[in-house]
Amino acid sequence: MLRSLLLRRSNARSLRPPFPPLRTLCTSGQTLTPAPPPPISSSASEKEFRKYAGYAALALFSGAATYFSFPFPENAKHKKAQIFRYAPLPEDLHTVSNWSGTHEVQTRNFNQPETLADLEALVKEAHEKKNRIRPVGSGLSPNGIGLSRSGMVNLALMDKVLEVDKEKKRVRVQAGIRVQQLVDAIQEYGLTLQNFASIREQQIGGIIQVGAHGTGARLPPIDEQVIGMKLVTPAKGTIELSKDKDPELFHLARCGLGGLGVVAEVTLQCVERQELLEHTYVSTLEEIKKNHKLSVADFPYPSLNSISLYP
Repeated sequence: MLRSLLLRRSNARSLRPPFPPLRTLCTSGQTLTPAPPPPISSSASEKEFRKYAGYAALALFSGAATYFSFPFPENAKHKKAQIFRYAPLPEDLHTVSNWSGTHEVQTRNFNQPETLADLEALVKEAHEKKNRIRPVGSGLSPNGIGLSRSGMVNLALMDKVLEVDKEKKRVRVQAGIRVQQLVDAIQEYGLTLQNFASIREQQIGGIIQVGAHGTGARLPPIDEQVIGMKLVTPAKGTIELSKDKDPELFHLARCGLGGLGVVAEVTLQCVERQELLEHTYVSTLEEIKKNHKLSVADFPYPSLNSISLYP
């Protein structure tokens, strides 16, 4: 009986409301009404505004980044497309890429002077206006060294043979002449270049400025064939360099990477034209390792081609 009494009392406690009615808290007999919620402070509303403004800015930035990261059609490579539609390519915008297609830029400042006077005026104007321009040749360098959005100058229209000294085996040319053009032009004089690549589309100014290498152990880089040059500079104008005229600057400018000025003319030391006899043979890897040093030393124009055969 005592156990049942205690159970009833515990049940009664569990049914009792956790808080007394509101009217019992009021001593005057009036009904107590709940207090209104505290007003939202200005600082809290400002924080909320900043939070949602940040969300909106993030969404806008993400959308713009996604839009401009997609490839543009050929008529909108300048990436000046209006929002949500492509703009046409401006007529004065030039698209320039290197030979292998690994680098490409668009520029409105692409110049091809026809004479030395045109080149001098171009460099002078760029210097006065503080515009940067880069000399670019045929674009065979895989690193795109001559490409620049700020401006470029190409000497493809300055491609003449200016002088041939058959006795001293020297030739003076404009820097825009291509290797193949030069080799063909001096053939009638019984001359040729000491060394050049199997690809002969390089401009002479470009192939010497980038320090193109030779073949074999006895042939030097191509820039060492240069015995004189005419350089158009921004600050000093046109200067002539050789081993006799400012030899230190001449040594640096031969392989100047286009950073000291634009090479306008080059004087090259040639050699007598000769016929080459080519021997082609197949070697194993072990034979190449054993005889490679001797082959490079004995033959001035070695060429190695690898062919892998799989069963």
